[in-house]
Order: sequence, then C-alpha cells, then structure tokens
Amino acid sequence: MSNRLKLFRERMAAFEGAANPSEAIESGYYVHAPGKLLVDTISGRIALRPSSSHLLLGGIGSGKTTQLLVACQQINEIEDTHAIYVDVSLYTDISQITNGVLTAIAGLELAKLIEDSKDEHIIQSIDSIRNLANGYTYYYDHNDDYDNYDSDLISRKGIIPKKSEGYGISLDLLELVSKLTKAASEKYGNIVFLFDGLDRLDDTKVFMQLVYSDAKAISSVGIGLVLVGSLTAIYGNFRDTVDKSLDYFCYQPFFDVENDLEAYNFFEKIIQTRLSEDFIEKSAIKVLILSSGGVLRDFITLTQASIEETYLSGEDQVGQKQVLKAVDDFSRSQLLGVSDKELNILEQVIKTKTFIPRTDEDLRLLVRRLILEYREPKISYAVHPAIKQILEQIPVQSYC
Repeated sequence: MSNRLKLFRERMAAFEGAANPSEAIESGYYVHAPGKLLVDTISGRIALRPSSSHLLLGGIGSGKTTQLLVACQQINEIEDTHAIYVDVSLYTDISQITNGVLTAIAGLELAKLIEDSKDEHIIQSIDSIRNLANGYTYYYDHNDDYDNYDSDLISRKGIIPKKSEGYGISLDLLELVSKLTKAASEKYGNIVFLFDGLDRLDDTKVFMQLVYSDAKAISSVGIGLVLVGSLTAIYGNFRDTVDKSLDYFCYQPFFDVENDLEAYNFFEKIIQTRLSEDFIEKSAIKVLILSSGGVLRDFITLTQASIEETYLSGEDQVGQKQVLKAVDDFSRSQLLGVSDKELNILEQVIKTKTFIPRTDEDLRLLVRRLILEYREPKISYAVHPAIKQILEQIPVQSYC
C-alpha cells in the first residue's frame, strides 16, 4: 500500500468515527461546544431530581446524540445514579413503534443490570420481562419462505409488546418493570434512561403517544428519563402534551457559524482535532464551515467528501476546488424530491429573510434541514447555505 493511500485512509477514518458519536468520543475527537451546553443542563437537573423527565429536541444532525452520550457519562459520575444510553433503533423498527415499546426496552435493559442475581424471584421476573417484551417479535429474513408467514408480521423488527390497560401499556409489563427497577436501584442507585433515535420518527402524533404513554409509565416507577425527539414536536397542537407529560424541555439548535464567532471557532477546532494543519487550505476550511450552515452532520459529510475528492484528483492538500465540488454534489442530492411549492417557500425565505413554520411543507423543510433554525445569538431562520448556492443559479420561472 502506498504512503499516500495509507495517509488518506487515515484522514477519511477520522471522519468515519465522527459519523458515530460514541466512536468519536472514544477516539478523543469530542470538542466541547461554546456556551452553556444542554449536556450540562440535563446532567445538572438530573443530579438534583434523579427521577425527572426531559425531552431533547433539535434538527437532525445538530449534535443531539453527542450531547446525550456526554450527558450519560456525566450522570454516571454522580455517586448514587446510574445512566443507561439506548439507541431505540437497535431494538425495534422506528417506523413500526407502538405504545409500550420504550417501557419494554427499559425492562430488558434493567434485566441486563441484574441478570447475575441469585434471587429466584428476580430471576423469574427477568425471564418474564424477556418473554413479555418480545412476545410479538418477528424479524423477516429474506431467506425465509414468505408464504409461510402472516403478512401482518412481515418486516417487523424488534419489540412489539402487548398493550391494553393503564397508559395503553400492559399492566403486567409495567408491574415487571417496577419490580426490576426496585432490584436494580438497590444495587446501582437511581436509574436514568436516555432514549435516542426517536427524532427519526416521521409521525409526530405517534411520537406524542409515546410521550403520553411510555414516558408516564417509566416515570411512574421512579426512573429518570431523557427522550430525543424531532423538532416538529414543538409545533402544531402537540406542545401542550409535552408540557403536561414531561418535566423539562431542552432544545439543541444548529450553530450560526456566519454570525457567531465562537460557533465558527468551534467548527474550526473540530478540523484541527482530526487533521494536520497543512492538510486543508485555510480558505477551504472557511468554505467548509460556512457551507455546512452550522449543521454538524453536514460539516462532517462535506469534509469527508472533500478529502475523497482530493484523493481522486491526485492532489495532496484539500483546496477550495475540492470543497466546492463536494458542496455542489451534496446540495443537489438534498434537493431531490423537493416539490415546486417547497422550492417557492425556499425562494421566499431567501428574498425576505423571514420564515414562520406553519404548514406541513414548512415543517418538512425544517426536518430535512433545507431551512435551518438558529437560537444563538438570536432566533432566526435561513435556507441552508449549500442549498442557497444552487437555488441562486436556477431561474425562478423554472420551478414556479
């Protein structure tokens, strides 16, 4: 293997890890963002109220998972508290999720904590929770004989528990979780769950049903709770459900790298932490940061794509040419599937610099990160800079 290939592989790998926040933290790539972070607020509140419930919202790619993982570490530093991070998508198909799933996951995770117990009653409860939580589980393997299975079970992955009384959750399930919580608390102290991945749930109504059912159920047995959800939960008719069902609401905005110098420096430090100073031209770094719109995931994606473009071009240093090519490819892919009505909304935001999210199209543009919401230094909205560059090259009449 040539030295050049080895070098570029290492530089690509530095950003592969960033795509998985847990690997990025373990690799020493974590950079503390400027200002008072949600991670500090959440861990501080849980220290005071271990059984409190929290909802963490924000756009996809804003860094919520990283904040959650670091919060989990900080909570576990509290002497009498044990935090458990759970990626819900590893347990169940998010698109098929129903009331009771989070409660069942909590029960299974509690069972792991105390599975070495010698108490026969505890062992029996562990067996029961595993049977009940996975009672309706079936994952369709494409190698299976399709005709031999009920179509209602096909393509369902993970936990699909029974639901009936109470909060729309089986009382047997809730009773088992309560028993396991008591046993785990005797060994580990206060138990806190941090559920990640629900921001990928497109149906806001289903998410709110989970908040109303599972959040209440889990809190009722004395467990602390942090849920990650889509930012659409704060719009429409569902805000009252959030306020009534959970103790705290937290919001992770994107970083306004164009108007906030500290935010810009934060992104610059991410580059410095992962790459040598002479690998990317300073002018190229500026284009990368500004084109990302302050979206961490997009920044990582664009940086890695720029490294790839540099390798393929035969160059040894990332320059503006490679970055601009990566930005152009990224923005065009992001615009796929955008309707004419949505394009008109984007055009109006560019012209007027104002945006009030009200319609389904407005919310879809927010969720897809075509329109970005900032909270610092002030609340504002803007079309994603990479998208804006493409739209300004298209005549208005071509999509009106």
